[in-house]
Amino acid sequence: MHSKLYAASAALFVMAMAPLASAQMPTWSAEQTEAWKVVQQSWVDDVAQNGKWPANYADPQMVVWSSEFAAPRGKDSAVRWTKFQNSQGKVIQYELSPQSISLSGDTAVVTYALTIVNQRGTDKPDWGKEAIVETLVRTTTGWKFLSSTSFALGK
Repeated sequence: MHSKLYAASAALFVMAMAPLASAQMPTWSAEQTEAWKVVQQSWVDDVAQNGKWPANYADPQMVVWSSEFAAPRGKDSAVRWTKFQNSQGKVIQYELSPQSISLSGDTAVVTYALTIVNQRGTDKPDWGKEAIVETLVRTTTGWKFLSSTSFALGK
């Protein structure tokens, strides 16, 4: 009896929370939308391998950390590693799923999920899923990335 009650309670909780998750993006303020557009454009430039990501998007004090690297790294290291990674393969498809944007003054914390398909040479495409948390700061020239961290969501 308790397990049925628990399952029913859990189902009601999930159904009650679903509208909150889907309502986040349409209720964004103009500032939140502006920050999200910068994140989206950074991905366009990253995938295009045109050299703009991260050089043109990063605050000089940017710190990046993901599971591929043993320790956090700064902007110069991120630029070097991005060039190297671009020489190794390419992104053939990706999708960003925004989760939230929190604003406080000139700081935005953006969370989103990424589904990405990479290909190296003629190898079979490699699918990945990540959760990403990025902190942006508003400068006189627009939003800049101050930090970025990501973790795999499994295969």
